[in-house]
Amino acid sequence: MSGPNAFYERLTESLADIADPEQGGSGYFSEPSDTLDPNLFDGTHIRADVRDWILRTLSDFFMVTPGFNQWAEVWLAGSGITYQWAADRGNGDLDVLIGVDFPQFAHYNDQYAGLTSEEVAKLVNESLRSALWPTTATVQIGTGTYEVTFYWNSAHGVKDIKAINPYAAYSLTRDEWTIEPPKLPTDPRSSYPDEYAEAATRDEQQAKRLLDRYRNLSSSLSALAKGSPGWMNAAAELRQVIAEATTLYDGIHLGRRQAFSPQGSGYADFNNYRWQAAKERGTAQTLRQLKEVGVTAQQSTDVALYGQVIDDAQTALLKAALWGRR
Repeated sequence: MSGPNAFYERLTESLADIADPEQGGSGYFSEPSDTLDPNLFDGTHIRADVRDWILRTLSDFFMVTPGFNQWAEVWLAGSGITYQWAADRGNGDLDVLIGVDFPQFAHYNDQYAGLTSEEVAKLVNESLRSALWPTTATVQIGTGTYEVTFYWNSAHGVKDIKAINPYAAYSLTRDEWTIEPPKLPTDPRSSYPDEYAEAATRDEQQAKRLLDRYRNLSSSLSALAKGSPGWMNAAAELRQVIAEATTLYDGIHLGRRQAFSPQGSGYADFNNYRWQAAKERGTAQTLRQLKEVGVTAQQSTDVALYGQVIDDAQTALLKAALWGRR
């Protein structure tokens, strides 16, 4: 098969059972602890072994990118370094942000000359996700297990992390707090307007509707002859359902970036609340699983037609530009 039929065939092969949304974990709404995570901190100071491990991990990763200590500043950020660390949310999350002095970076790495900081960040973050994240997805630190993720922040210079409104930021480079974690009420949920919860409920209901449609169409496809008009119609409708789920998931997930931007209000921003509520209600997991069905189908189609997964247009152009300079 070729054209849309090829994708529809891979789509039917990629179908998976998706369970009903389950209550998830989010420390965002939890009662704050009196202390910071003792696996990470001695009092309010980062443990030396934790700091050394993160900085060494990054130094090793950027070994082929000269001048790391001259152009990078490394921060820990996120709820894992706040007083809400103790919520029952499965493995802990540790977000590591890399701030970049881009002129210094360009001085040491002239192969990137002519690319913007945003373009370089796209390439580096893609590499971090594919090469580093899998090795730090389950890291034992003290008595806890943590998912440690790394991000190259392209939006601001190394001295401007406050401009993205993180609700806590500890500079591992300087070994000091840049932004101390906030003191919150016993019931943080009471701090937010009812409109926030109402919007989260609409997201939850839409995710359930999409899941129901996905299940009905999956069942229909299994009973129809492959390639028949009815099969094609059901596959096309299923593709649309997955597209809607992908759009909703990306809107919730990527929208959170707006909270931690110069235009956002950080921790209490609606976009952050929306993402945290989606995690807590199971909305995010359901939508992510629906999206993954489409991603798997597209990747399988690419491999079948072209022998490899195809990059998006921007990434392909950036890689081509870099390849031409080698």
